[in-house]
Amino acid sequence: MLTTKQISELLRVSEETVRRWIRTGELHAEQDGKGYRVDELALKRLVDEKSQIPGTALNKILPIIQDMFGPEAAQFAKSNVFDPLQATMQSSETTATPEASKASMEAELARLKRKKRRLELEHELKLLDIEEQIASMERKQQS
Repeated sequence: MLTTKQISELLRVSEETVRRWIRTGELHAEQDGKGYRVDELALKRLVDEKSQIPGTALNKILPIIQDMFGPEAAQFAKSNVFDPLQATMQSSETTATPEASKASMEAELARLKRKKRRLELEHELKLLDIEEQIASMERKQQS
C-alpha cells in the first residue's frame, strides 16, 4: 500500500493531483486516518489508463523519454518508474523462496477476496439508498 506522498513522488505529480484522482474515483484508495493508502494494482491501472490518454502528463513523458533515449528507455521507465508493482514483483521473484512466494500469493488472494466483499457491500448499500429514494418519491407522488 502506498501513501499519496509516495505516489506523487513516484509519478512526479503533486499530492493534490493524487488526492483529486482519489476524490473523483479515478484511483481507488482506502482511508487511513486523515490520509489514504493506495494498492499498487490500483495505481498500475491508473497509470496504464492515463498513459493512453492524449494530453495527460503520463502520456506526454513516455514519448519524450523515447525520443531522448530510445524505446528501450521508455519501456524501462514505464516498467520501473510508472509500474511499481511490476518492479517490486520482479525484484521479489529473484530473491523469494517458493514458500514465501506462496505465502505472498495467499495473502494477496485473501486481500482481494476482502476487497471484493467490501465492494459488494458498498454496491448493496448504494442500491438500498436508491430504493429508499424511489420509495420516498413514490410516496410524494401519491400524496
